[in-house]
Amino acid sequence: MPPVRLERANLRRVPLERPGPLTLRTTLAGLGPAERARTLFVPALAGAPEALFDLLALLPVCDVNGALTACLAAGALGEGPAPVAGLFCVDPFLRVPDLAEALLAAGLRRVANYPSIQAIDGETGRTIAAVGYGPQEEIATLVRLREAGLAPVGCAASAAFAAELAAAGIAPVLAIPALGSGGLTFGPFTP
Repeated sequence: MPPVRLERANLRRVPLERPGPLTLRTTLAGLGPAERARTLFVPALAGAPEALFDLLALLPVCDVNGALTACLAAGALGEGPAPVAGLFCVDPFLRVPDLAEALLAAGLRRVANYPSIQAIDGETGRTIAAVGYGPQEEIATLVRLREAGLAPVGCAASAAFAAELAAAGIAPVLAIPALGSGGLTFGPFTP
């Protein structure tokens, strides 16, 4: 028998959703329903070489959240299952209530913390965290997005961060491909 959870209201057995991999994409054009549903959508990277997506996403060369909201405003999602929206959760200009409203109005329900500030470590990472833009703020933003009605998908680059996401009630947790690997597939995190 597959794993189940019990709904409290009526004690009905509901199959647990097993997190499947997501593929990082910059467009939804030409995708079938299953591919759309398994897409981590980051339109800000459109036009960049796929092998550089992970590096470019963290550089101040694109506005990840701005490109997503422009895409929503233009009605560029089209028909079909909604992808997972990739968000830069420590954007100092991010207004969670406004973004949540725009995402929900466009039919997007799932969001992920990608690109993630976790990829910046060492002295630079500590400095960024010291001024309030570190990994803990990513988790806080995901929690606020959940409170606004969205379903967060956690992206983790380490077992420690995966555990912190899980402790905050964020599930599923997917593994971020190694920085510089050119990997586009985010599979379930396994320590």
